[in-house]
Amino acid sequence: MGIIDAIKSIFSRDSPARGEPQQSFDIESFIYIKIPGEIQPLDRGALFEDPIDSALAQANLGATSGGGSSLGDPQPDGSRRIEFCGIDFDATDRDGALVALRTLLPSLSAPLGTELHYTRGGIKLQDVLSVEGWQPGLPRNFLHPGFGV
Repeated sequence: MGIIDAIKSIFSRDSPARGEPQQSFDIESFIYIKIPGEIQPLDRGALFEDPIDSALAQANLGATSGGGSSLGDPQPDGSRRIEFCGIDFDATDRDGALVALRTLLPSLSAPLGTELHYTRGGIKLQDVLSVEGWQPGLPRNFLHPGFGV
């Protein structure tokens, strides 16, 4: 292996930091929480990430592992508004975490159209919050904006 390949392996997404144990990504334990609306990053943390992390960690259901905002198309003035925000959640019990999130998110005033993206048996699914409540187990085509799962 040449020096360039060695450097790439050190800094690649799948390589653990020096001294850290190797952890593999389990798509079946990952939940992406997609919240529509123009929610600023600090608000996302205070309104959703922190309460989700606290409640689900106390229940030993997992932990948030990231978050971000996705911009919409450019406006006539060239500016771009936040279209939705997303929260990455690594579940220790995916189905238990989904049940907890379906209860918790409405209590946090998550807007209609909020989605829970997950994979079960290799099939990409989503639960969508509607006026009738949660619509669970719908097929999904949307992939995570950062790493396409």
